[in-house]
Amino acid sequence: MSLKKIAQMTGVSVSTAGRILNDPNHKCSSEEVRRRVLDAAREINYIPNLSARSLKSGGKQEDRIYHINILLTRFAHETADPFYDELLMILEKELRNSGCIVSNVWHVAEFSDEKSCRTENIQARVDELYSAGGQRTDGLIVIGKVTGRALKLLKNREKNIVSINRNSTNYEADEVLCDGSRIAQTAVGYLAKLGHTKIGYVGDCHNESRFTGYQTALTNFHLAPDIDYIFDTIPNEANGIAAMEYFSGLDEPPTGIYCANDILAVGMLKAMSRRRSRSYAPSVISSDDIDAAQYTRPMLTTISLPKNEMVRFALMLLLDRIKGGHRIVSRLEVEGTLIIRESCRPFKELNEPEYYI
Repeated sequence: MSLKKIAQMTGVSVSTAGRILNDPNHKCSSEEVRRRVLDAAREINYIPNLSARSLKSGGKQEDRIYHINILLTRFAHETADPFYDELLMILEKELRNSGCIVSNVWHVAEFSDEKSCRTENIQARVDELYSAGGQRTDGLIVIGKVTGRALKLLKNREKNIVSINRNSTNYEADEVLCDGSRIAQTAVGYLAKLGHTKIGYVGDCHNESRFTGYQTALTNFHLAPDIDYIFDTIPNEANGIAAMEYFSGLDEPPTGIYCANDILAVGMLKAMSRRRSRSYAPSVISSDDIDAAQYTRPMLTTISLPKNEMVRFALMLLLDRIKGGHRIVSRLEVEGTLIIRESCRPFKELNEPEYYI
């Protein structure tokens, strides 16, 4: 199927459809248009003209087209956190360019939650996915944290699985890992080096590597933990706003805060903008480096995850396993990078800034 068909289905030009599908960073004028184009590409199993691409690059065209499922486990839909939306865009582009068809894109938040996996019938949830998803596919790419029980049930359905994650599967499946614990230690360490001794945490605390890393960093820098400085929540903008309101009500709130996700930090910065006439304005650092992080005011200091490399390595592992290239469980680990912007300042320089989004 061609870009022309997608253009006809969605009412956009061929060039617009091509830009949306081939450039994950393309700023579409309408999110609704972008979503229509992506949905149409999935519906018709669109892949680029591999023969033309092969001639252009001087390479060889492979006859086999692989059908791949994608499972996102953090939210009921990827747009709840822009990080997953960005990662999914990159992944779908790389799959198409590798001659693969995206069979299904699933969103099952229960698979990342230990309590849900203990109390709910997740076997029925897995059966439901595969009964609705049609024929057996060649492989599965899991994006996000997945419990051991959920992964075991998925392995009964899929021979070839790779995980893209910040929480390790503990060698239950091939994975590309940007270790959440190390991410958190880098973030908290930066706040400590700026002189902050009262450092808070906002994010998931349950079997979460970033929370473990936060605790480890406090120990490494000889900082006393304080339960009042921990705001246990799932990542979204509204909960970031709620976290800021909570810390503002403490008698001695933290002067530096590590948010496990950028979207939480965006919410905190928005809350601070509403409190410009008040005195509490902590330094905020987070992780992911979503596109919006560079457009907040102040611009958000964060740990950037190498999304493009994570996707490419995951696809490399999956295709190699599908083709029989390796049989042992393999892990590729990548590093996050500290991106210093404006939302963190030395403790001694803390004055009320003009926070706005």
